[in-house]
Amino acid sequence: MRSKAVANWIRLCAALSCSIVIAACGGGAVGSGGTGVVPQGVAVGTVNGFGSVIIDGIRFDDRNTAAVEELEPGNDVVTEVQLGERVEVAFEQAGVAKTLRVDAALAGPVSSIVNAAQFVVLGQTVEVNASVATGPVTQFAGGYMSAADVMPSDAVEVHGPIARRGTSFVIQATRIEKKAALPTYLKVTGLISDLGSGGAAVFKLGELSVDAGAAAVLPAGRNLANGQVASVLALPSALSAPAGGTPTLGAAQVRVRDLPSDGSAAYVGGSVAALDTTAYTFQLDGLTVSYGSAVVAPSAAALADGTYVRVRGNLLADGSLAAASVTVRDGHDEPEAELKGNIVRYDAATQTFTVRDVVVDASQATLEGCPASGLADGLYVAIEGSLSTTKVIAKTVHCQAEPSGATVEREGTAATVDTTAMTFVLNRSGTPSVAVSWTALTFFRNLTPQTLEGKRIEVVGTFANGVLEASAVKLDD
Repeated sequence: MRSKAVANWIRLCAALSCSIVIAACGGGAVGSGGTGVVPQGVAVGTVNGFGSVIIDGIRFDDRNTAAVEELEPGNDVVTEVQLGERVEVAFEQAGVAKTLRVDAALAGPVSSIVNAAQFVVLGQTVEVNASVATGPVTQFAGGYMSAADVMPSDAVEVHGPIARRGTSFVIQATRIEKKAALPTYLKVTGLISDLGSGGAAVFKLGELSVDAGAAAVLPAGRNLANGQVASVLALPSALSAPAGGTPTLGAAQVRVRDLPSDGSAAYVGGSVAALDTTAYTFQLDGLTVSYGSAVVAPSAAALADGTYVRVRGNLLADGSLAAASVTVRDGHDEPEAELKGNIVRYDAATQTFTVRDVVVDASQATLEGCPASGLADGLYVAIEGSLSTTKVIAKTVHCQAEPSGATVEREGTAATVDTTAMTFVLNRSGTPSVAVSWTALTFFRNLTPQTLEGKRIEVVGTFANGVLEASAVKLDD
């Protein structure tokens, strides 16, 4: 098997001109952890921080791209990236996102509660993770504080990788958010099995039977096959869930996961399954990974089924991932969470605040370079810490001057809104007003440009020639 591993390594070097190999041996850093020079490729993983967007410890500059999400068949809408979400980033330049896609695994109703750590949505078992040793701690949102809050019939959105459990699989949740109502289109992601058992275009995802006979299959021309990772969109009215019977869903669209297979570089995060220490392979979020020539950190002995890892390598023509490095993400050698931005809504009594919409508990943190008067709204900080179910527990808070070109946040009241010029003025108590502009790719949360005037808001963006170019405008709630 070593000869096979060497052959894979040679192919890896040829595909990437050995740049990724140099990085594995201690080359230049992109983001945290000395992750090396990154050639063009794709990253798939869990968001564990902001400043740029940070995916399983890898930092990507997202200032020049909007995050999008497919909520209806073939229709991408601008969205906002949240902590714990699963995303896919395409990049051509080292550490710079060209596209950023948010990709929930499930969106639909909770059908049943299995136990204190598992429930079922659209025939898929969702598993809550409470230990950093086995992956990102599940983030709860939308009014949920823990798994105990999840109830049957709740409308939820679930993010997480596919994790094998013996002959079946679960969605290992990285984020669970309660929704006020079911979405226009339900979404379910899983591994295709039993294809054709009830008809040519009928298959199963977990315990869900999917009829794709009238569905658009994407990418165009792709044939469905057992073992593929697929995401299905369907109208709620197309779901049949008889008591004690097999739930069935009539698909409007089936999108097969379509990662490059041309030697492109890749970062993929997920839970190890079907580890074979003889063949030097394992399964990761539906991918077969060959790690025989990889640098494993902290060591190969750390690999085991259920371990959450970040794999760097390249994607081969057979659909597998040839690894150059495998990094265990257990909070020991890299922080669980990282944030850079401005302090908002600081509470001196509890030592809590938000940065980029993430609640931070700094009550036990070490402050570095901060004013003698302590923390305050508006300070620009860099934070490293751990994850609870709803917040970041800061280990260090480093105060610094706002870097030029950094993504920043400003609070105030919108005035002089010009929807034609796409500009407004942000009036701020006790400080000078800020000129703000927006584009068609700016995300608006809980308001629109037409309802902006006079609203108390938060603006996220970057300054250019004295104007704050907004990537997000959010009602201050």
